[in-house]
Amino acid sequence: MISVKQKLDSIELLIADLQVNYSQAQRIAVIESMHLQLSDLDLYHHFGASSYGRNLVFSCDEFEIILMCWQPGQHSVAHDHNGSLCVMKCLVGELGEQRFQKHDQSIYPIGEYTLAQGSTAFITDEQGLHSIGNYSAQDACSLHCYFPPIHNTNIYALENGTTKKVSSSFTSEYGVKK
Repeated sequence: MISVKQKLDSIELLIADLQVNYSQAQRIAVIESMHLQLSDLDLYHHFGASSYGRNLVFSCDEFEIILMCWQPGQHSVAHDHNGSLCVMKCLVGELGEQRFQKHDQSIYPIGEYTLAQGSTAFITDEQGLHSIGNYSAQDACSLHCYFPPIHNTNIYALENGTTKKVSSSFTSEYGVKK
């Protein structure tokens, strides 16, 4: 059985790797090659009461790491990343990603993708907006890294392109459920 210390060591290794790899390509490569398992993140594994779980694992000036826990049917609304690079890795299950482009006051779909277990994807605001969802019958969990941390973001109404600024909120912070 893996000890709590070994699990924390795995997370600490990821954090250490991200702290010394500063280019966008290096950060994406570190996350693509990481071997964290959901069991390494037990302390942060919480589902939300009314929406998907957003569990803050680590945050510093350069980046933050959030474990997102998705029950079947849960999804985010279309959103940007407030200038941050978002790199996500599906640890368990399967997630759907829909990407959008904003033009004037309209939002247009530009692609749909599947994040299978073990796969990695990334997006910047220059590439567009996106929404993520669990459209399967099984729970899913994904690790999201933001460079720099996101304290607020814009969410978008697909019907009319209106935006609303929202602040980040978490189901748990550093393993403590709120």
